[in-house]
Amino acid sequence: MSYVRISQFTQRDEPGAGSEWFTRDGTGEFVRIDRDASGGSLPFEPESRALVSWAGCRTRAYGERRNGAITYLLKYPVPLDYLYEFDAWFHYEHMPILLEEKTWYGCDFYRSTGISMYTFAAIHHLEPAALKSAARDRSISTPWWNRLKQYAWFDKGFVRAILRRI
Repeated sequence: MSYVRISQFTQRDEPGAGSEWFTRDGTGEFVRIDRDASGGSLPFEPESRALVSWAGCRTRAYGERRNGAITYLLKYPVPLDYLYEFDAWFHYEHMPILLEEKTWYGCDFYRSTGISMYTFAAIHHLEPAALKSAARDRSISTPWWNRLKQYAWFDKGFVRAILRRI
């Protein structure tokens, strides 16, 4: 098992072991991603100095974990009735299409381990051009994506953040 904690701050402090620090484009905020792949788990308590803290367990890894110029973070507020459909869409359609773009290196997909309105989080590794690629355009124009898009929680309810490593 692999765990992650994603915390947002107004200022950066000293990095801990296993921590990665990012700036969040357009906000002046800092994001710290803590990972534990040792089979243990990260503490469930939120970081007390953080504006927002989210914890999850990795359910899938796609492509390769190769650092790109940006990290694209998404958190998804998926209602209980749609968990399986959303997971199937992401796994069988969305990620395979995105990975057709050679500069979309990979993605780590997590399920929340605590109480949160965000059921899932995805940490994508890519180059900026991947966000404007034909593969990305195709991934958000399929019949399955359009069917899910009719729900208020889908697409408009996502938290999206472009992160740059510091």
